[in-house]
Parts: sequence; structure tokens; C-alpha cells
Amino acid sequence: MPRFPSLKVEGGLLGGDLIEQIFAGEAEGQRPQDFGLPSDVAFSDHLAFLWNRSRELWESFQNRLEALPQDDPATSLTRDRFVIPLLELLGYQPTYQREAIEVDGRRYHLSHRAEPSDEAPFIHIVGIRQSLDRLPPSGPRMSPHAYVQDFLNRTEHLWAIVTNGAILRLLRDSQYLARQAFIEFNLQEMFANELFADFQLFVRLVHRSRLPKSLADADQCLLERYYRQTIEQGNRVRDKLRDGVEKALNILGTALLQHPKNQQLREKVRNGALKPEEFYQQLLRLIYRLLFLLVAEERNLIGGSPVYRDHYSVSRLRRLTEVKSARVEHHDDLWLGLQKTFEIFSDEQKAQLLGIAPLNGDLFNRSGTDALNEARVSNADLLKALWYLCWFKPNERSPWQRVNYAQLDVEELGSIYESLLDFHPTFREEGGKLVFELVPAGMERKSTGSYYTPRELVGELIKSALEPVLQERLEEAKRIAQSAPYHGFDALGRPILRLPDDIRHLCREFRKSMTPAEQLLWECLRDRRLAGLKFRRQHAIGRYIVDFYCHEHRLIIELEGSVHDRPEQAEHDKVRKQELEAQGF
Repeated sequence: MPRFPSLKVEGGLLGGDLIEQIFAGEAEGQRPQDFGLPSDVAFSDHLAFLWNRSRELWESFQNRLEALPQDDPATSLTRDRFVIPLLELLGYQPTYQREAIEVDGRRYHLSHRAEPSDEAPFIHIVGIRQSLDRLPPSGPRMSPHAYVQDFLNRTEHLWAIVTNGAILRLLRDSQYLARQAFIEFNLQEMFANELFADFQLFVRLVHRSRLPKSLADADQCLLERYYRQTIEQGNRVRDKLRDGVEKALNILGTALLQHPKNQQLREKVRNGALKPEEFYQQLLRLIYRLLFLLVAEERNLIGGSPVYRDHYSVSRLRRLTEVKSARVEHHDDLWLGLQKTFEIFSDEQKAQLLGIAPLNGDLFNRSGTDALNEARVSNADLLKALWYLCWFKPNERSPWQRVNYAQLDVEELGSIYESLLDFHPTFREEGGKLVFELVPAGMERKSTGSYYTPRELVGELIKSALEPVLQERLEEAKRIAQSAPYHGFDALGRPILRLPDDIRHLCREFRKSMTPAEQLLWECLRDRRLAGLKFRRQHAIGRYIVDFYCHEHRLIIELEGSVHDRPEQAEHDKVRKQELEAQGF
């Protein structure tokens, strides 16, 4: 279970270590007087009072909510009986905004300000039955979250709050970010499951004293200082992790060459059958697998049963890096277990047994590491290599700190990959033993043509490649679009007006576990970024779930990985395409 189950951080606004410091009261701005309390007040007593009063508000609100008709959005009840009293406990004076604000020709009617001031941050409160991420039945044609985010991006305001009572989010101006940026607390889960630790963190992060007092001091508020601290820490982690990956590669490479049972591997190296470059590429694939699983497991994207988490996960090995007794030279069971973990993600049957989804990409394909599949690595060497992937030191005098993979962004991982291209792999003899070593090679990338391309440039390339294709298909799609319903037809030819709950759940799960290629394309399609078209991702049409869908033109875009090259999958794709096109998609 996550440390704070009700907390969700997107866009790298807060680092894991800083969250722990804030919770412990060790970060800047966490003294009683920073919350407007006398210095001699025990903050723990104040938190207990707030907790008891907030639970009373929640229970009373829930009782009143049950009495409302199901089609009532409960906006007034949510505001007056729960959110406003809750925020008042945290030092706010929520002030209703009667007039809309016009920005760049657009009108924004955000419900409240933090206090009666023309420069106070905005608080947008909607009813608890209105999702923050879906279009409201009336009003602005944007979700509440997108509505507030768009306002922030177009004004000088830096931070704002959007909530429906069940979920509360702190939003930051994210016009320079490629994805959403917010700090979320699931209040419903917090109160239903009695998560007092989460509530403590909630108070320490959401209290009125955390947000700007005015536009002039917005860049000096505590939330903004926490954000800058996270950025600085992220830069340090990226630089140190780059060094750690290099050390892990050298350790694993040498360990593979020197293990007593890897005589066949050594012979291939000595007779020239296995070149340093080929060995390095297979070694890189092993490291990429570890990095992928570290990120996916920390972001809770893998799922799986307790058997996977306790016996097969890389997180288990990460914990063992701190256990000195696990670093045994003459045992290699941890390495063999890791190979089984890799097999799970390429074997549908094994994955199903452990409750996880197999991956269609080539990352876990055994053919990509054919020279290393039968090799061995001792527990000591494996855990030593993993240590440098999981821990870093900001400087020589600092203690070791844990790498928070859940907070690493695509660009940070990409920069690590980019740095590895600056090295040239070599084999050498030392004391009669083979040693693997990466040495700097200034022109190596130019000779191989390998570069890490920034997301912005990739976005432009995708747009330039897709837009001509789109224009060719739109006219044809328009002619037959009107005859096809939103979700297609069922087996009896009846239009599907509402999806079954299991299909809707499956769509949500697919959105949470998009492949890197899908995530990259989604950044170029979302928010009408491509030709001004509105796209949905992982959208259900009949018995199929398509990758990307534009309802305006009944246009489907599919990304096909290597799994689609298999004959049985190709036949399935052909039938699916025929069925969808027959319905006018």
C-alpha cells in the first residue's frame, strides 16, 4: 500500500522525500506559528481537533446527500455543508464570485476566492456528483479541472484549488508542462478509511498559508518554494542517477564475464563471436527492463497479486539492497528469479496467473538478450548493481537517499538514455580475468546516428506526418459518420447508448497503463493540439477498445506494436477493421 493512499501527485510538483519532510514537520513553513498559531501550541493537538471536526462535517454532509434525488448535482450542499466549512477550518474565507472574469475574450466563472480580495487565489467548487475530469451537463464545455487549468494558463495566477468535495486538487500554472500538474487528495477515501496520516499531510499542504496571498508574492508562497525545491532535487537525482546507471552497467557487465558458470559467454568474447557493442546493447536492455519495472511498480501500474509483489517484483530486490546478509557471493538465486520476472511480462499465461498484463513490446523479448539468457550473476553483484540504480548521494558528505522513480518524468529518463550514448563499450583483461568497461567516446553518437529527441521535436514530427493523412481521411469519414452511433452497435444491430460497467472499467485501466508510444502520441493529440480535433483515448466501440478516437469525424487512430505481426493477431485486426468500417468508422 502507498505511504499516503489518498495522495496523488502529477507533473512532478512534489518529490517523495520532500513529502516525507512536510509530513514530519521538518520542511520549511511547518512550525505552529507558520499556520498562524501561537508557538507554544502543540500542533498535534491542533491536528486532532481539525480531524475530529472535519469528520463530523463529512458525516453530516453524507447524511444530507443521501436525502437528495440522484439526478441532483448537489452543488449547493457540497459547497455550503462541507467544502466551505472545511476550508474555513484551514484558514480560508471562501468568497463567492458573482461576476465572471474575461480573459483573452473568454469568460471564466470560478465559484470562489480564498478570501475577499481581488488578488486572492481562486477556489472552484462543483457538486460531489460532478467528476472533475468530465464535461458538466451544462455550463462551460470543459471539465472543472481543465476549466481552472485553462484559466491559470491564461492569467498571472499561479495556484488554484478545484474540488467536488470528494476530490480536492491544488493546480499550478502548467503551460510549460507536457502533462497535467496537480496535487490531489481523495477526501472520500481519507474519511471513509480513517486515514489520519493523510489528513495531517493534507493540512500541512492545503492550509491557507501555503497558497499565495496576492499576485505579487505568488512566486514566493510555500507551495511554489516546495515546487522549486522539487525541481532542484530532481535535477540532482537525474545527474546522480546517470552516474548510477553507468556504475550498474560496469558492475553487471563485469559480473557476467567473471561468474564461474559463464564459461561459454567468455569463450564467445575471447574468440570474437560476441563483440563489445553487441554485449553492451544486450546489457542495456537488462538495465532498461529494471528501470521500466522500477517506474511502473512505484506508480502502481503493474497491479498483480501479493505473490508477484512478494516474490517476483523488482521492488522486493530493491528492499534487499539494504540487507547486507543478502549479498552472498556463491548464490545466484536472485538473478534466476529476476529472469523469471522478465519471462512473466512476455508470457500471457504466466502473467494471467499472477494477475498482471503481459507487455506486447520487444523490451522483454528473450531474443534481445540471447547471449545473456543462460548466464549467471551472483546475488552480491546483482544487489550491488541495483544499489546504484536505487540510491544516490546529492554530494559526498550527504547520506544515501532513495531514488523516487514514481516522480521521474519521461524527459529525465530520456536524458539518462542520452548520456549512455556518450560511452564506448570495451573488454579488457585484468589479472587474467575479463573486465567490461564503458569509456567516454565523444563522437560515438555521430557515428551511430543515435540521439535522444526532445518531446517537443517529436511532437512536431508526428504532427507533420499525421496531418496530411488525417486530411485525406476526413472527407471520406464525414460522408458516413452520421449513420454510426457514439459507441457503435451491439450484436443485434441496436445502437449502444451506454457502455457496460465492466467495459468502462477496462477503458479506465487501459488509460492508466498506456505504452510509452501511446503516451507520446497522446501528448500530440490531446487538448485539440492536432488540426484542432478533439480526440479520446482508449475508447470503447462495440466489443472493441480503440487507441484514439475523434467523434466529430468518426476517425480511429491505432498504434500497432510488434504483437500485431503475429498471424493470429493480424487476422483479428483484419476482422476488427472490417467490422468498424462497416459501421461508418
